[in-house]
Amino acid sequence: MTAGVLENTGQVTAGRRLDWVDAAKGMSILLVVAHHAIWFLQRSGQAPAAIVAANEALASLRMPLFFLASGLFAAGPLAASWRVVLHKRVAFFLYLFAIWTVIRFTFFATVVPPVVDPDDSANPVEFALALFLPGPSMWFLYALALFAVLAKLMRPLPVWLQLGASGLLSALVGAGALELDGSRWTYMARLLFFFLVGLHARTPVERLAGLTSVLRVALAVAGCVGAAGVAVVFGLRTVPGVALALQCIAVATGVLFAAWIARLRFGRPLVHLGRRTLPIYLIHMLWLALIMIGVRHLELPTAAAYALPFVMVPVLTALALLTHRLLVAAGARWLFELPPRLAYRR
Repeated sequence: MTAGVLENTGQVTAGRRLDWVDAAKGMSILLVVAHHAIWFLQRSGQAPAAIVAANEALASLRMPLFFLASGLFAAGPLAASWRVVLHKRVAFFLYLFAIWTVIRFTFFATVVPPVVDPDDSANPVEFALALFLPGPSMWFLYALALFAVLAKLMRPLPVWLQLGASGLLSALVGAGALELDGSRWTYMARLLFFFLVGLHARTPVERLAGLTSVLRVALAVAGCVGAAGVAVVFGLRTVPGVALALQCIAVATGVLFAAWIARLRFGRPLVHLGRRTLPIYLIHMLWLALIMIGVRHLELPTAAAYALPFVMVPVLTALALLTHRLLVAAGARWLFELPPRLAYRR
């Protein structure tokens, strides 16, 4: 699988197992779209405090689950030669990172008023330093390329050492005991652990998914909410390891939920969506910025302010997928795929 967590793939392995991973990816991408929508609404003063707080709480789930899924798909390519790794993982993701960083910068610099953008995406200094300080929305692609290189380099090391070292790094950074320049590097330091868990602990993760049931999902959600509440009430998040533990609990809950919903008929759209995360991830922010140019002028009633993020998520997702289909039909497949001259050849 060339693009792992982001690639639209038709490969099937063990049917339901792939379905739940795709459901996890679908859930993650919807949470990412919701996060960005709330982020923009917060910038314009239109996001209710409760929605903002819920969005912050979901940070323990959305990207750790995404990177876990990415690690699950990466084992095959990373077991191959360096040539395969560099083509299928590094070149692919860095190509997308480079081209969409240019697109995003150009779009926000020419179309989007600065007052709309919470990321300062049109900053020419940050654009010039993108290879050293990855941008606010494209950093995930950068991280996948970097993690592939790191995982390949670490293959000779014992798995316990890889997970222990990356877990320690995540715990220290998550507690603020170790500070890194740039929030994106901070994110990557915290999330490498989950990529490596997906890469090396596929069997235990699959066993967890196999244990799913309505009762276990409900108990996991209750435990996740309770643990987060205790951490907030007693101010424990600055204790090294607590933030990492909360992320692990949230990811375990996400795995159980994805495995449960993937078995149900009404969960099929989520599975289907999980196989098409790439265009959603790349395109939805452009549509979001355009929508916010108009929405920021509205005086929203309280009910509408609470409902708006839930409305924007499916709208942005549909617009991104439609835009992707139109671009591919127009011959712009190169926006989403590595050019043939750079792609891996046996």
